[in-house]
Amino acid sequence: MKQFSLVLFAFLFCFYNDVFAQDKLDGAYAGCEFSPSPIFGGGMNRTDIAVLFRPDGTFNDVLNRTDWQTNVSGHYTISKGQVTLKYTKSSFVYTITKYGSLSNYAHELFKLQGNIIPAGYYSFISAMGGGGAAYGTTYVGALSTQGLNFDEKGHFSNSRYSGSVVAGENVGGGSSSSKDGSGTYKINKGVLTLTYTDGHTELHSFFCDMGGKTRMAVVDGRVFFVDNNDKTAANDIKSSTGAKKTSENAAANTNNAAAPDGKTLLLKANATHGGDKLNALKTARLTGSVSGLKVVELIDIPNNKVRVEIWKNGKPVSVQQTEGNTGWQWSSGNKSDLPANSVAEVKTALYTGVIGLRKSLLDQMQIINTQKIPANNMYTVQCKLNDNEYVFAINDQNQLMAYGYKVGDKTLFSMLSDLRPVQGITIPYHEATTSGQQKLNIQYDNMDVNPVLDQQSWAVPAGS
Repeated sequence: MKQFSLVLFAFLFCFYNDVFAQDKLDGAYAGCEFSPSPIFGGGMNRTDIAVLFRPDGTFNDVLNRTDWQTNVSGHYTISKGQVTLKYTKSSFVYTITKYGSLSNYAHELFKLQGNIIPAGYYSFISAMGGGGAAYGTTYVGALSTQGLNFDEKGHFSNSRYSGSVVAGENVGGGSSSSKDGSGTYKINKGVLTLTYTDGHTELHSFFCDMGGKTRMAVVDGRVFFVDNNDKTAANDIKSSTGAKKTSENAAANTNNAAAPDGKTLLLKANATHGGDKLNALKTARLTGSVSGLKVVELIDIPNNKVRVEIWKNGKPVSVQQTEGNTGWQWSSGNKSDLPANSVAEVKTALYTGVIGLRKSLLDQMQIINTQKIPANNMYTVQCKLNDNEYVFAINDQNQLMAYGYKVGDKTLFSMLSDLRPVQGITIPYHEATTSGQQKLNIQYDNMDVNPVLDQQSWAVPAGS
């Protein structure tokens, strides 16, 4: 029914930087954490991490804020070769390497600078997809790219592309949008000013490295990598996205002409999956297995709470729990705050899958695209709520066969099967999910509708 992101292990991505003084830090450090998640939704998750350290002992790790230069996320201290980041309710420790980078078990952060931009094409790409021949179903996917090209003489060009595609045997379609621009730029102490040819300007936080095998930049907290083909790569992307736009829009226009109202489709799916019973859903408990691990999920809709437990050998090994707009995580006896991006991901349980078809929720959704897949009379309905995007794929029997979402920079797509009635609500017992480059099969063992979830159900595991 949803996607969660629990970090079980990470891959290290390395860059080379100069050694810094160990009594204080001054400047931006950044890197990527890649983690495969073994629970509902699963997949390879990428988390971009960027931290701006100041000599006064404060730091900011939210560089997409308009007040990023003054915002204080917490304070840091340096002792015995370690940097401790102290938040209000938690702390995080990095080891200073001999190269001057900051390392922990999950990722490594490298020193960047904010006054010079080496010439090159800096690109950021995110994608999701699911289905296809491997699952014997229609493929549905989405792609988003953004690129910035600098010539080191004060000129820039950029390209933005986002699109969806539906494909299978005798099936084709999609929708897309793109935006290109160019002008002049200035960079000063991490502030990038883009002045477009039409006169409007944009301000961004911008830091980059000056060398190494894999060069990168951090734009508004997101990591962009430099394409080795520089301008050639930029031209290739712009031409390819233009071709995609032409072909996909043509297919989308053909399909949309025959597509009924999206809200009507969603309400029909609501009726098929339980109608009044589904609308009255308050709580749920799901038990399943994936990759040899037992997973228990608790959902409390009225109180906006979601909990995911990972069990191994009969014992809980990890828990993530949201409580409104905050949350906490527990692992091996240690409890800490759940990062905001993880809170948003876990809370997708309240808005996706069959639970996302509740009428009270559909009344809040903004329908932004409805598309027909002619070969099997399936429709996809793309919605938006609270700046997040959701997609529902519905067959000619008004059954939900797949769903997807884009929350922040995280995307997921899930194919559903093995529909079973549970106390008047039709629920899929099997999901084939795709997130990043990973695919996982999730099998549910048991689902309880409106169980009593007492205080103990939401407690921190013993031994913390």
